[in-house]
Amino acid sequence: MKIIHILQGKAKPDSLSGVNKVVHWMATSQARLGHDVEVWGLAVSMALPPHSREYNLRLFPMTRLRVTLSPEVKAAISQLEPDTWVHFHCAYTLSLPAIAQFLRKRGLAYGVTPHGLYASAGLKKSRWKKRLWIAFREAEYLRSAAWIQAIGVSEVQEILRIAPGTRVVLIPNCQEPLPPRACPVSGKMRRPLIGFCGQLNMQHKGLDLLIEGFAAYKAKAGAGELWLIGDGRDRPRLERQAAKSGAMPYVRFFGAKHGEEKFDLVASLDAFIHSSRWDVLPGACMEAAALGRPLLISRETNMAEYVERSGAGLVLDETSAAGVARVLDRASRLYEANELQQMGENARALIEKEFRWEENARSFIAAIAAARRTI
Repeated sequence: MKIIHILQGKAKPDSLSGVNKVVHWMATSQARLGHDVEVWGLAVSMALPPHSREYNLRLFPMTRLRVTLSPEVKAAISQLEPDTWVHFHCAYTLSLPAIAQFLRKRGLAYGVTPHGLYASAGLKKSRWKKRLWIAFREAEYLRSAAWIQAIGVSEVQEILRIAPGTRVVLIPNCQEPLPPRACPVSGKMRRPLIGFCGQLNMQHKGLDLLIEGFAAYKAKAGAGELWLIGDGRDRPRLERQAAKSGAMPYVRFFGAKHGEEKFDLVASLDAFIHSSRWDVLPGACMEAAALGRPLLISRETNMAEYVERSGAGLVLDETSAAGVARVLDRASRLYEANELQQMGENARALIEKEFRWEENARSFIAAIAAARRTI
């Protein structure tokens, strides 16, 4: 069976886009099980990225209107065998529903992974635009999918609200193991070091809550520093908030980092924090856990059950600035008692035991087989 993953992008594993990373590792794990896997990237530039890969990467130009398909895409689809499985990644795009419509004309089955983009909390922003978009552009695309992948538990019902009656399969994203590293960053630092890594999206990732909660924690003589690794449109607002709160001397903005430099910074942290207002399974949390960093997370990350069961960190008692301040205080006391490090080792073990890409690939193939039996 041939499997084709389609996304806008080039499936670069070092991309700031979590979708690109997931597609790369999903395709890699399926290829390692012996399946014929291709990734089709819709892109502006046709230059292949330099990263190594165990699957075939094909790039196709996007048309100016997006709702029309390039001759190259049409020709490629026309050559597909009847048992080919096509899987789309992401949401709110013009190109993917257009390709899906062409597949339906050929009688080819497909699946969809929206990567958490239909989260009800996320729909509150530009609410009517998104709902109209879904109704007129993506509703039929979703209803016609043989199955839709949910990454986190909370996503299942959110998908069903948008596409009632569809087959939704819960398959968590996973994480490649990362070798242990001791990477203290040079310079004098106040401990414990608490950090976030990812796009600086204030509302989605709850970074305003993080800054406000950290400031409240410091106002009560809390120790340590807060590191924000990453970039995004909300960085200036977060910098102003940190300055206004009085916490700026203890907050460091690193900007976007990649590869080994990023891993070195995350590995230098005493704990990794993610106070998302909504999410599925944040890849940054899993990277941090794979590096042996204990996790301080909101329940909205969909990782709380795993973290609590394995002792891999702490869960906010509420997703608020006060909740952040309390979890930082707890983490600081555990750090002083030399108990935080063991949580980090538990986090590494959690990734190695429960978030293996091989299991993701097996579940994905099983979902395809189950869907084919009902087609």
